[in-house]
Amino acid sequence: MAKDHIDELEKKKQELEAELNQIQQELDNSLDQVRSDVSRSLAPKEMIRKYPLPVVSASMLLGFLIGHRGKSGNATASAGEFSGALVSELKKLATKKAISFATDYVEEMLEKKADEHLSSTNGQAEK
Repeated sequence: MAKDHIDELEKKKQELEAELNQIQQELDNSLDQVRSDVSRSLAPKEMIRKYPLPVVSASMLLGFLIGHRGKSGNATASAGEFSGALVSELKKLATKKAISFATDYVEEMLEKKADEHLSSTNGQAEK
């Protein structure tokens, strides 16, 4: 009788351990999913795709402000000249990236519209 009780307790212990492992696995999976969703939603490309006009406007404003700030001071030291050149190159790179993302977004939108138009005209022709 004591052996049956011990076997029953061992079986219950194994069931509880299996349930705990399953719960831990589910938590790990949901945490991974949350991490993935957060990193995807905060990715620069995703932000630009969701909000193309505000992002491009903000980048242009930032570039404008940085550009005017750099022109107001006298850069006579070589360190100042180097930082001015660096800022200039960064502005060029940021502008190229913004234009690239904007054109990609416009191309995607045009392709969607063209696909919608083609599918709607094909559906009307078959009726």
